[in-house]
Amino acid sequence: MSDDDLTPELERLRSLEKTLQLALDIVSDGIWDWDRLTGRVRRSARWYLMLGYEPFSLPETVDTWLGLIHPDDHPATMAAMQRYLDGEAPLFSARYRFKKADGDYIWLQDKARFVEYDEHGEPVRMLGAHQDIHLQVQAEEEQRREQAHLEQLNRELERKVQERTRALADANAALARQLTLSREQARTDYLTGLFNRRHFDQMLTEECRHQQRDAALVLLDLDYFKDINDRHGHQTGDLVLQAIPALLRPHLRQADLLARWGGEEFILWLPDTGGPDAVRLSERLRHTLAETRFCHDIHLTASFGVAVCRPGDAIQQVLRRADACLYQAKRERNKVVGEE
Repeated sequence: MSDDDLTPELERLRSLEKTLQLALDIVSDGIWDWDRLTGRVRRSARWYLMLGYEPFSLPETVDTWLGLIHPDDHPATMAAMQRYLDGEAPLFSARYRFKKADGDYIWLQDKARFVEYDEHGEPVRMLGAHQDIHLQVQAEEEQRREQAHLEQLNRELERKVQERTRALADANAALARQLTLSREQARTDYLTGLFNRRHFDQMLTEECRHQQRDAALVLLDLDYFKDINDRHGHQTGDLVLQAIPALLRPHLRQADLLARWGGEEFILWLPDTGGPDAVRLSERLRHTLAETRFCHDIHLTASFGVAVCRPGDAIQQVLRRADACLYQAKRERNKVVGEE
């Protein structure tokens, strides 16, 4: 092919290159053109103006480019270039900070690819474009900071919610324990741990309402208990009272109810129990108390009054009958008296 034949083709290629560079100028803030054979890197006027330099004022070498990349971004940028050279990426693409004329750095997006090859297929020319993405990166960083701040606030909120939830759970548990304790205290005699008179009275009313067979009511009173308080003191008297439940319970069934009626008086409700059986039980309890030696070698006896509660009886009437029997027993002391 003659030189005359090549001239139109060269003109067409130059026109195409000019058109391509104009297009790149439109979509980028600066373009660069690297000739691998000569090592020359041409850069557009807009490239210089973007960085605050006088157009074409810097050496047209690769070292100029390398020297302006932020040191912290250099390894990642070189790795991106190597991936392209090794054929692992369709183009060179990297984001890095680039030094301006005033010494500050701006963020750039750099994209490039080979556009010419020699007769052996080796790349000899690379064309690239820089885009100023500084504001975009700042916005992204601000967004990350906001996101991190929101996540921190969310973690703090979750922590406070968890702490508050635990505090409420602890408070509810403490309140439940207090309510349970209060209910227990409301129905329990503080000294002996037995049911108190009020609660036992309520239980008797309920028992009588559902009663279908005879039951027995036993009142017992500790004899001469005042003498124990006078001689040994009330603290010793309290110790004696506290020992009574443990002495009586081994003789009772699970269904039997025992309570402190007041002072040195105790009361028993024996369901499904007739008078003779109640009297025999009371005798066993009387013997147990009489044979026990309490603290300070105290000897103690008790008197018992036994009444039978039949279906339909009013509990107050049964209590009065048991109290009358107890009154008779107290005349002699250490005695069990049942209804005739």
